[in-house]
Amino acid sequence: MELIVISSPGFFEGEASLINQLFESGMERFHLRKEGMEKHRYEALLGNILPEYRERVALHQFHELAADFGIRRLHFPELQRKSGKHLLLPPSEDIILSTSIHQIDQLTDLKYFNYTFYGPVFQSISKKDYPSTLPEGFLLKNPTGLKVVALGGIDAEKIPLLRQMNFEGAALLGCLWNEPELAVMNFKKSLEKCQHNDPM
Repeated sequence: MELIVISSPGFFEGEASLINQLFESGMERFHLRKEGMEKHRYEALLGNILPEYRERVALHQFHELAADFGIRRLHFPELQRKSGKHLLLPPSEDIILSTSIHQIDQLTDLKYFNYTFYGPVFQSISKKDYPSTLPEGFLLKNPTGLKVVALGGIDAEKIPLLRQMNFEGAALLGCLWNEPELAVMNFKKSLEKCQHNDPM
């Protein structure tokens, strides 16, 4: 199962160093999402991520910075996708696109995307007003073949459940950034769960 990390929504001291530590610990995919933040701070954070790791970064904002930093992963949130903003990109096999959905029946609308986040799967850790919307006993049925990454309320202990639900990936957010001093440890625990088919 693939493990993706989504950035803290705000900036904090030592953030770039911690992101580099997560890469050193095996992080393969990092989504940089800073809604409503200034471009110069976003750009400065990217500049402090070690160059050898930047190809693993996906940009949620300021897509125009991708070329400057050797980034080829772009994320289009639901509203941008629905407005067709991704269709304005020049055709390229080198660009990897992702998006987000909140209803499973939207999977069939995701032309041109390589994977999507779906959630909240569990009660959000970072946003207390984001409860799970899944019915008990949920099983993902995906006729499209598009990779679906679970988002919302995920920590190491939930990963075996996601595998049972047929998700192909898991995204971490609150379980890392609510306690940054434990982020590397919590990431490693989650990565271990993703790499092994552990029983419940």
